[in-house]
Amino acid sequence: MTILSQNLKTIRKNLGNTQMNLANELNIGFRTYVRYEAGERDAPISIMIKLAKLGNMSLDRLLTTEVKKQDLEIKDQNAAPKTSKKMEVIGGSLDEGRLVFKGLKNDFLVSSNSEEKKLLAKFRKMDKAKRDKFLKSIEWTLGNGNSVEQHGNSKKVSKNAFKAKNAARLKKMTKAIKKITVKG
Repeated sequence: MTILSQNLKTIRKNLGNTQMNLANELNIGFRTYVRYEAGERDAPISIMIKLAKLGNMSLDRLLTTEVKKQDLEIKDQNAAPKTSKKMEVIGGSLDEGRLVFKGLKNDFLVSSNSEEKKLLAKFRKMDKAKRDKFLKSIEWTLGNGNSVEQHGNSKKVSKNAFKAKNAARLKKMTKAIKKITVKG
C-alpha cells in the first residue's frame, strides 16, 4: 500500500464517510475511488487537490508523509506559529531548496548558496511596485530565453514581437483544429 492510499483511507475514516459517499463527493466512480485507496491506480491531480482540501492539509503532505488520525486533528495552517516551538520537517531538502514543515500548508524556500542569499536580501529591500516589475521581467526573460534556445537563434526578441509570434501561432493552431473538426 502506498503513502497516498494509506492517507486516503485515514482521511475518509476521519471524515466518517464510506467509500461510496466520498466517491460521490469527488464526482468519481465508486470502483475508481476503491482503486485509489487500494493503491492500484494513481489519482489525477484534480482529485488529489480535493482530497488534500478535505483533509485540511497540503498536497505535498498528502503525497509524501504518512498521516495518522491524530495528525488530522491539528489542521495545516498557512502561516507559521509565532511561538518558538520547534517545527518538524516532513519534506524537501537543502538540495531542493525548499522545506515542508508539519502543520503548515505551504513549503518554504531555503538556500545555502551565498549568491542566492545576497539576491534575496536585495529583492526584499525593494518596494512592491519594483518587486512586481522585477518578477515580470524575470519571467519574460526565462520564457523568452527558453524559446530562443529551442529555435537555435542567438538574437534577442522584444516582448511585443514575442507576443505577436505566439498569437500568430495560436491562430494557426485554432484554424487547423477547426479544419480537423469539420472534416472529422
